[in-house]
Amino acid sequence: MRIWEKELERHSWSRLREASGSANEIPEALRAMLGAATADAVEVAYWKLENHVVVQGQLFEVAPYVVSVLMAALVEDSPSYVRVGILELLLQITSGESHTSEKDTTLGPQCRARASEGTWLLYGELNADLPGQRAAAIEVLEQIETDRDRLLMLSQAALE
Repeated sequence: MRIWEKELERHSWSRLREASGSANEIPEALRAMLGAATADAVEVAYWKLENHVVVQGQLFEVAPYVVSVLMAALVEDSPSYVRVGILELLLQITSGESHTSEKDTTLGPQCRARASEGTWLLYGELNADLPGQRAAAIEVLEQIETDRDRLLMLSQAALE
């Protein structure tokens, strides 16, 4: 059982909005990215999410649901290139705010709250062998961590 797939199945994606309209294609893009066999496949899938879920820091209704799936994916073992894709997309989303067309003006705080539910998963990424993976995790943590002393201490330890 893949936990992220179960989280993906929990939501009615066609009822949610993304930048181009209905979010009904978001699950397939998430499956492609999270199950990618190569870094190139991650990149292709990533761009089916970026500019749909978040556009230049502007979030759409589907964003908090995507964060939940991405955080669930961090629970499982996956190649570094997949994890970097997850972290890069999390960074774009958690640093965003609601698009002006969205009625819900709290999408940014909602996304950060959902990501913060898995704060320790993100700290676990600081043990990664790939420097880019560690750096991406630190950037996401900078968006969500309320304990700045802990973030500074653990970030510095990871970079030693």
